[in-house]
Amino acid sequence: MHGHTKGGKLKLGLKLVAPLCISVGLLVGLRIVGPQYLDQQHLSGVLRPLGHWAPLVFVLLLGARPVTLLPGQLFAAVGGILFGTLMGTVYALVGSLLATALIHLLSSRFGRGPMKRLAGHRHDGIQRAARKHGFQVGFLACINSVIPADVMLAAASAAGARFWPLALGAVVGSVPGTLLTTFFGSSLSQGKTWTTVASVAGLLVSLTLGIILGRRLAGELTTKGEAEPSAREAARTPARHPVMRSELPRGVSA
Repeated sequence: MHGHTKGGKLKLGLKLVAPLCISVGLLVGLRIVGPQYLDQQHLSGVLRPLGHWAPLVFVLLLGARPVTLLPGQLFAAVGGILFGTLMGTVYALVGSLLATALIHLLSSRFGRGPMKRLAGHRHDGIQRAARKHGFQVGFLACINSVIPADVMLAAASAAGARFWPLALGAVVGSVPGTLLTTFFGSSLSQGKTWTTVASVAGLLVSLTLGIILGRRLAGELTTKGEAEPSAREAARTPARHPVMRSELPRGVSA
């Protein structure tokens, strides 16, 4: 039984790490097979006709990413390749903010009805949690790269989460993964082997810590969600005062 549980956890761990390994493997393979395609100087020459508009085009493409169903990590790596670690991270975070705004707009306008049908009797509780803990929900969606962030942000938006707390939580939660991913893209494009290896190791550590922190935060949100209805029910229940002897009708003994 213990071996079966251990094997199940190993398979789950491999499934969680697989997308990151595939993305890194594809970019590294492209660097080996066609180094000119990921060379930072070559790509800067390709973008030269765009001039100062190149960052804006990148940010707008990243903002429209949710409708393309492409992973955000891929865009962050490309940002590192094109603009370097620092500016690639800044542009990626601005683009992620626009992507969150697009998700919130579409979900809050068209997703409320489907959300009510899917949640059923739990809709009121989900709605209260989304409105009260928007920052935590956005942070949880993006700090844990295993969770499909777009889906979680869309569900929270459809449940009534306010935009700015949700968006700020998403941006703050995206910082570690985005920084490491742009660092990986920049190192790879410059052919720096050891820094590329270090960035991949950092991504794996960030993935692990994100899973641990995400599970802890999700547990806290669940506990709060269960405790709040109980507190409200207790507040509604009238307090029972002990009956004093003086309050008893005459002729009735205690």
